[in-house]
Amino acid sequence: MHDMSNRVALITGAASGIGLATAEALARAGAAVALLSRPEDDLDQAAKRCQDHHDRVLTVGVDVGDPAAVRAAVERVERELGPVDAVHNNAGISIVAPLTETTDELFERQLRTNLAGNFYVLRETARVMQPRRRGAIVNTASELALIGQAGYVGYTATKGAILAMTRSAAAELASWGIRVNAICPGTTRTPMFLREFDGAADPAAELADNEASVALGRIGDPKEIASAVVFLLSDEAGYITGTHLVADGGRTGCVPAGSIGTAAN
Repeated sequence: MHDMSNRVALITGAASGIGLATAEALARAGAAVALLSRPEDDLDQAAKRCQDHHDRVLTVGVDVGDPAAVRAAVERVERELGPVDAVHNNAGISIVAPLTETTDELFERQLRTNLAGNFYVLRETARVMQPRRRGAIVNTASELALIGQAGYVGYTATKGAILAMTRSAAAELASWGIRVNAICPGTTRTPMFLREFDGAADPAAELADNEASVALGRIGDPKEIASAVVFLLSDEAGYITGTHLVADGGRTGCVPAGSIGTAAN
């Protein structure tokens, strides 16, 4: 296990899914954790799960699309837990709709949360890290930052932009001792992902089709993504910055055995 003792970690989108799994993993590794999520989310239950591993857990309800609220949240974390030196910039939403049916409002909601929200958290945490000349930030992008998929034009636009922003921020902050990387999760069993099947005529069949597109033949577990995030935040990744780690079961990198043009062993 990576040692995160005496660290203060801030995680957004921490009430469920990958964010909560990362918060639990960081607490288990010894970090004090600040769980940030929308005020209406169940942060109390998330906090209880983290408190099984660490007694210093703070919850902050915040809309990451509100820059003033993000600044206030970071200030509160620093005041109550101490200097932030590890950040999982993870809050995001996914709205599935055909291109021609993606309204201005649907597109702008994704821009506000996924892109602007990511930028605000990146900016405010970099500001407090710079005077101390240390820190690590991991932004959550997606496998769909690397490949196209029908129905996800708005989402892919924001996630591709996160990769570009990650590289620029890493270049700018390297001289301050701050590393910035991105994680690109594939299909992962999170509440957000599973909700996308709610309107399907046959959700089980849709899920099976999705699994068949993954080389490993299954949907990822949030804990598997969290392990990769903790690695990128840890000292073991001390020479890694300005890049992205793909954790998608091979979906973007290889064709599943048994597909057209392949043969299973």
